[in-house]
Amino acid sequence: MDWLTNPLVLARFVHLAACVVAAGTAGFVVLAGAPTAPGDDLHRRWRRLVAIGAVLAALSGLGWLAIVAANIVGTSFPDLWQHDIWTVAAGTQFGRLASARILLALLVMLPLWGDRSRAILALALLVLIAPAGHAGAQAGPWGWAHLAADALHLVAAACWLGGLPALVMVLAASNRDPAGLGGYAIRTTGRFSWVGIACVGTLIATGVINSAFLLSGPGDLLTTVYGRLLSIKLLLFGALVAIAAVNRFRLTPRLAQPDVRHALLRNSVIELVLGAGVLFLVAILGTLEPGGHRHDSGAIASDAAFVHIHTNVAMADVTVTPGKPGTVAVRISLSNEDSTAYEARAVKVTLRPPEEDAATIVFQAKHVADAVWASGGITIPLPGIWTLLLTITPPSGEIVVLDGPIVITP
Repeated sequence: MDWLTNPLVLARFVHLAACVVAAGTAGFVVLAGAPTAPGDDLHRRWRRLVAIGAVLAALSGLGWLAIVAANIVGTSFPDLWQHDIWTVAAGTQFGRLASARILLALLVMLPLWGDRSRAILALALLVLIAPAGHAGAQAGPWGWAHLAADALHLVAAACWLGGLPALVMVLAASNRDPAGLGGYAIRTTGRFSWVGIACVGTLIATGVINSAFLLSGPGDLLTTVYGRLLSIKLLLFGALVAIAAVNRFRLTPRLAQPDVRHALLRNSVIELVLGAGVLFLVAILGTLEPGGHRHDSGAIASDAAFVHIHTNVAMADVTVTPGKPGTVAVRISLSNEDSTAYEARAVKVTLRPPEEDAATIVFQAKHVADAVWASGGITIPLPGIWTLLLTITPPSGEIVVLDGPIVITP
């Protein structure tokens, strides 16, 4: 899959980055940027940066919602804006979370709040991303533990990586006016370095917890697409920590020297670039199935394609036989988190192709037994990583949407 041009990945990335910058800058103002006369102009710039981040978060959040809604209802964007997007926004868990984030982003950008109130709103906006990811798909006490760890992971990332643009602004300003802002830069950088140390420790601890939930074992880091991308993320994180250690223990104590301020500014910009790479990988990972989410579905034919997908409402084991281009049969087994049968009134299947010029396949599965649905005579024209979307209508209550990748081999 070409992730650089995938609309869902791009929308997730822009939304995540915007929320991180808004929350991180708002947190920087409270935790590191104590207002003083020399820093008043910087504070105005920081508040503008928070507002810009909030605007981008609202727009990208709306785009993310529109992309998911279009996938769910299988309609074009002009038709989507007439009525379908509002149905998804109000009638699904994802839609309600997206709507809440858009509303919070609009509130953050308003010039009504003090620094602490704005920081709390911005962090709430960021934390609401966690239930929209893999952590939101797990039920029970362990699900709440995973969700808490993921939310704390996001907060730590924001307070460190999201605070870097504000730090770069301080260092750049102090290089232009060392006499007026040199002392202010030293004090602000010193406070931020302690925030960074706390954030790195939190990221490591919560990262280990999240990995325990998302990976079936260390081997996933090499044998699955999700694991290999996570390995790249860990390498980038290691580089970030190494640069941060140089900044904290070698450069920050000598910040009164002009050449050291220039070096710290350069390193902070490098951290920003690496941090953007980490966030882009997070955006991709959110669209893939982790190894820890795979379940044993019993006997599966050797030539079949299989995927397990779930939310905290329902789970589905989907088998495509044979798992290669041509005429195939699709079998869907639905269950609750406790493995009991999940009752449904209708199941619509959408298969989105790996190439944009290929047609999307949409059909209604037939109920064959208990919680088993199936359909035969489906033609899959080409191999690759297809996106499988199940739109499940229960006997009562809201529609459940499950989605995940399924590999069709040549």
